[in-house]
Amino acid sequence: MTKISDKKAQTKAEAAPHLTDEEVRNWLIDHPDFLAHNADLLTTVIPPERVSGDGVVDMQSFLVSRLQKEVIHLIALQNDFVEAARNNIHTQDMVHASIQAVLGASNLAHFVHILTQDLPELLEIDVITLCVEDGPIPLPDMTGLQRLKAGSIKRAPWRGQVILLRPDTPKSKAIYGPAKDLVHSDALIKLDVPSLHAKAMVAFGSRQSGHFREDQATDLLRFLAVVIQSCLQMWLEQKPA
Repeated sequence: MTKISDKKAQTKAEAAPHLTDEEVRNWLIDHPDFLAHNADLLTTVIPPERVSGDGVVDMQSFLVSRLQKEVIHLIALQNDFVEAARNNIHTQDMVHASIQAVLGASNLAHFVHILTQDLPELLEIDVITLCVEDGPIPLPDMTGLQRLKAGSIKRAPWRGQVILLRPDTPKSKAIYGPAKDLVHSDALIKLDVPSLHAKAMVAFGSRQSGHFREDQATDLLRFLAVVIQSCLQMWLEQKPA
């Protein structure tokens, strides 16, 4: 009976596929939860630091090492979150200060001056221009106001969006005037100002390539744009004294 059992076991062993180290490695990579669900195997596959007299494997060093790596990873994540939160708060403060500034304008020319001359410093960027296409409403010449040919704004690659963030900006005298060589990254925001009877946008330019990126959140920029277009609409509706 024993000989028959041994023969069956030998036949079964010969029939079983032979796995190479590479095949085992690839299978474990494809099944990352396997060892987590079979933790008892770690006592045989992880070299122990110490083995007690009764043959019990001491897993303390292995577990401590793994926990240390997890803690380092969590600390790195925490630092990233803290840094992101600080940047977000700083950006909020800049936008709030900018809104307070434009709300303090006393007339249209003063509003455009604050928008294009004061806000760059408050927002820590280099250039801001107000771009308006040619239309029926005559606007006086003002520093920071760029007049565009009709249809110019539509030609930008908006992709159905109101905000266009460009990490690498082509030089544009039409948008940035004398500052065209300074701007390497920008954000263009469409404005909805019915009293203009023409397309308009505000352009934020930075000398730093990649300052504006497509993956950036735009909530605060949208909020600032709403305030800008509302103020512009208000001043256009004002009747001369």
